[in-house]
Formats: sequence, C-alpha cells, structure tokens
Amino acid sequence: MTEAVETTGGPVQGIDHGGVLTFLGIPFAQAPVAELRWAPPQAMPRWSSTFMATAFAPSCPQSEFYYFSNPQVCQGYSRGKCEGYSEDCLSLNIWTPGTSGSRAVMVWIHGGCFVSGSASDPQYDGAALAGTQDVVVVSVQYRLGVFGWLADDSLRKRDPNGSTGNYGLMDNVAALRWVQENIFAFGGDPSRVTIFGESSGAGSISQLLTVSAAWPYFHRAIMESGTASAWTYMDMQAAASNFATVTAAAGCRGGGDVVDCLVWAGADSIVSAVSAVPCRDGCTWAPVIDGVYVTGRTMRLAHQGKIRPNTTVMAGFNRNDGAMFVPCYPTCMASMAGSNLHRYFARRFGSERVGMLQDIFPPDSTAYAPWLSPDFYAAQYCETDFSYGCTAQWFSSAVDAAGGSRAYVYKFTEPTTYDLVLHGDEIGYVFGTIDSPSGRQAKVALITMSYWAQFARSGDPNVFGLPPWPTWDTGGALMNLNAQAAVEYMPFDTYPGCRFFRDYWDYYGGCLPHNHLSNMSSMGAATTGDVPTRSVMV
Repeated sequence: MTEAVETTGGPVQGIDHGGVLTFLGIPFAQAPVAELRWAPPQAMPRWSSTFMATAFAPSCPQSEFYYFSNPQVCQGYSRGKCEGYSEDCLSLNIWTPGTSGSRAVMVWIHGGCFVSGSASDPQYDGAALAGTQDVVVVSVQYRLGVFGWLADDSLRKRDPNGSTGNYGLMDNVAALRWVQENIFAFGGDPSRVTIFGESSGAGSISQLLTVSAAWPYFHRAIMESGTASAWTYMDMQAAASNFATVTAAAGCRGGGDVVDCLVWAGADSIVSAVSAVPCRDGCTWAPVIDGVYVTGRTMRLAHQGKIRPNTTVMAGFNRNDGAMFVPCYPTCMASMAGSNLHRYFARRFGSERVGMLQDIFPPDSTAYAPWLSPDFYAAQYCETDFSYGCTAQWFSSAVDAAGGSRAYVYKFTEPTTYDLVLHGDEIGYVFGTIDSPSGRQAKVALITMSYWAQFARSGDPNVFGLPPWPTWDTGGALMNLNAQAAVEYMPFDTYPGCRFFRDYWDYYGGCLPHNHLSNMSSMGAATTGDVPTRSVMV
C-alpha cells in the first residue's frame, strides 16, 4: 500500500506496483442519479475516512458497442447491454512514479463511439507509460450513450446555463478540474496537463479545444484517429429524434412530465429503451451542438480561430483506420466486387460523386496486403481519408493558423492485424500494454511512448536519439510511425482525396447529410462490398 495522499475530497491510499504508485477508482463527482441525471456533474462531498483507491470503479451504463458506419454490426450487437455497470461511475485512475516532484501529466479519454468503453480497460493501464517515461498518467470515465448525450429543450432547465446534451463532455471537464486541484499531491505538474485520447476520445478532445469552459484545465492535446470528424457531434435535429424515440420506448409519453419520468426511471429500463433508437452512419450518440456548451461544428470553429489559444496539438491516424467501418468488414476483405464499391461510393457520398471518387480511389491489387480485394482496398482507404486522415491534417492546419499554436501530425503504420493497421492498433504502443511483445513491437512501443511523453513534457515531441519531427506547417511534415520512424511531406492540398473531402465538408457545413445517414443503413452484410480504393494521401 502507498502512504495516504491528501486530496480535496479527503485522503486516498493506493497500491505500489513495482515502483509505480497506482490509485484506482477515485470519484471526482457525485453519482449522476435521480435529480443529477442529465445535469452537470456535482463535486463530491468530502469523505470522512481514507478512501481505498485499490480497485477500478464500475463502468458507466452502456449498450454493446456498435461500429461507426456499420449497420450490420450495430444491428447484431447494440441490442444487449454490458453487465457490471453503475451510474456511480464518474471516477479516475492515477499512475505515478512518486508523489514528490513535478512531472508532466497525461489525461486519457477513452473511445467507444461515445456509447461504450471504460477507463479500466487493460490496454489503458498507465503503469508502463508512467514508469518508463517518468510522467503521471490519469484515465477518466464519463457518461456514455443516452446518459451522456440525451438532448432536448425540455432538459435545458436542468442546467443553470441552459445547455443540453453534453453531460459526457461536462464530466471530462470536471475530471480535468479535479486534476488541476489535486495532481500536485501525486507528483504531477498542474501547469503541464496534456489530454490524449483515441477515436471518440479524440473526438471529445476536439470538442474540448473549442469549449471555453475546458480551457483553464489543460495545456496540450493529442488526438488519435478521431480529430474533428463529422461523426464526433450531432445537431439538435438528430438529438430530438433520439429523445423522442427513447421517451416513447421508456413509456414516458403517456402524459405528465416527460423529464421527471426519465429521471426517475431505472437505469436498466433506460438502457433497454436505447435499443429502439435506429442506427445511423456515424455514432448514434455524440456531443450535441446545443448553441450553449457546444456552439458549432468543430472543424468550422477551428478554422474560424475559435479554439483554445496558444495550444500545441498532435493529431494522427492509422494507415487503415477505415477498414473496420466498411459495412461488409470483415467478410468481404478478400472478395469485395466492383459493383459493391460503386454502391459504397453512391450511398456514402451521393451517386453524382461516384465517378470522381473512382478516379481518386481506384482499386489497387498491388497493395502491401495482396490477398485483399482491390475494391476493398479502395473502400477502406476512402473511409480512412474521410473520417481520420484528412480531418487530422485539416484540423492541424487550423491550429497552425491560430496565433501562438502549432501542430504535429503522424501516420501510424506498424502492421498488427491482417497485415493492416486498424483503428485502435496504436493504443498498445502508446501505453506499452502489448501482450508478450516481439522485439520489433517493443521498439515501436518505446518510440511511440517517448514521442508522446516528450510532447507532454514540453509541447514538442522531439527527443534525443529519435528522428526529428517537424511541425505540420513545415511543408506538410508527417511522422510515419513504425520501427523505422521517418518524416514524410504531404501538404494537404496536394492530395485529391483531401481536396475532395474538404469541398464536401464545406458544402454540407462540416457534417454528414441526413439522407446519407439513412442510406447507409440499407447496406446489408450479405450484399455489401462497399470499399473504396487507395487514397493517395495514405
């Protein structure tokens, strides 16, 4: 056991795991139940005795994860609920080499399409990152799905500022506020707090960079595979549809106060009601542009300069991030046909754009994984560019244009599964949590952890002994992260895919058109081979 550490909530005691002190399940806010459900998080009252921070808190309530743009997976798995959860889940975990000193702090926000995930996931264990890099690692939990993102004008009265639908973001801000107030007692420097996250965790960070309420509590940001993508937020129209469906399914439409009915309903009944919400292209639940807490579309706000000033960011993507989100994955990886690629382009981006997309993303049979269908190879690269690669680079361009800010961009290319580098494959390297790593994997993990930790320490990832990493504004410099890490130069405007998607985002105001959201749901696993070709960018 560790010695007791004093916090604003009272003393906490953790475990010494081989020189890394671990504090698990520390509550940073009251349980968001009853009147606190769908309300801003409230500070914990002080506990009277020492809090034993020796076990993870329960996961937040959630349905089974369903994949972005994959209605077949959604229909198959979103109807059940994850067991072992509790609404009393607003907690954080800390790994630190020691309680003295003043180390850089890295706060992890997990992914899961805003509907699933937990800070207790073994791949997020912060011991190796903290121990090898001499930093303090924190992971946080926040409200998910219907509990984190339910929005309606009738809920605005529960927030003193009149906001609705962004309770998960508010939880993240509350956790960051707790870190500011307490991390010095765990050997951390509150003036060097970096938020980092993957997928929807990166999407949350994109939002926090534009939410002024969060700005006092962090200084740098790392976004892995989810930078300001169109699926990282929803408008009030989509939110209202979700609200109507949930209230009806929960039996709260028969008269009386709908909000009171929802507030006092059991968590299980609310989770069950979510099964009535239709799957959409993108995350079915996400931060809501309510005009108060989230004031606009992330990418647009960034390019208007409405982001945290004087902030250094790192943004990146995995070479094959999009493969898992092609609707027929994984059954069509080796057999996808050209007709299905045509259908994918048409239903994803509109039939009038198919010809242009076929030129930009032609099927490729000479890829690094020659067993892949050339058409699947095309589709997954189109999806990677659209949802991950081009957004990371375009957002970084906005950061560079903001005064006093700068950006670093990476592409993670170390193959892990099927000779591909899939969505989330970099996480084990960031945390050093790969099971029984090979010598090559251990090398890549050390490279990745070193860059990430040095960025957290100084705002500059460059570290002695590793290849230099220029800023993005240096001719589109991009770090190709693998065992032979090296810089490539890929200016945004030189790649047809990114130019196409930039114009597409501009046309639709930075979000996916509603007809495309519904069209994607009609693509069945048995008939899809919806795969674009290779994007020249990636």
